[in-house]
Amino acid sequence: MIYYAAFPAELAFEGHERFEPAYLRIPFARGSIIAEVLSPTSLRIVSLHSSDIQDYLEPLLQPGRVINLQPGGLP
Repeated sequence: MIYYAAFPAELAFEGHERFEPAYLRIPFARGSIIAEVLSPTSLRIVSLHSSDIQDYLEPLLQPGRVINLQPGGLP
């Protein structure tokens, strides 16, 4: 990897060795969702594992989507 910046690489990558995200595997009927815990009330979808190809086209299951766990969390 080539990294170009106007400041030292030590500043850009500071703290990366301590970064340990918490992941959850959430099963559903045709597979599972891997989600990163952002806070006690929200998750971010990291990956989708499904046996149904239509699940990969579903916008609600796309990686990067943030899910609010409070009532009314889904838009």
